[in-house]
Formats: sequence, structure tokens, C-alpha cells
Amino acid sequence: MDVSTLNQFQSLMGTYWFVWIAIALIPAVIMGIFTAKLAKKKGYHGYFFTGFFFNLIGLIYVVGLPLSRDRQD
Repeated sequence: MDVSTLNQFQSLMGTYWFVWIAIALIPAVIMGIFTAKLAKKKGYHGYFFTGFFFNLIGLIYVVGLPLSRDRQD
């Protein structure tokens, strides 16, 4: 990789920093919302941050939760 190519890449990364942040945050927010909605259907509150920070592991955790006692009655 030549120096000018590296400089162009660094310039591109610096110019479009917000795109890189969006690429990281959008899937995390989507997974957080999905995890929170699934937990709500099972009778639990919250769990957005479980999906946001732990993504697939958080989703598997919520899928494995039993129905809350309020939902079982």
C-alpha cells in the first residue's frame, strides 16, 4: 500500500466520521429495540440496553427468559 493511498484513506475516514458512527450505532439500536419488544411480550420491562450492548447474546438471553409470573396467570 503506497503512502498516497494511505493518506487518501485517512482523509476519507476523517471526512466521513459520522458515517462510521452511524454504521456502528444503527444495528445496535435496532437490536436494542427488537430485544426490548420481545422482552415486553414476555412480560418483562426494559432490556433495551441488553440488546444494544450485547446484540445477539442479549437477544438469545431474552429468548431464553421464561414468561413472567404476570403473563402466566
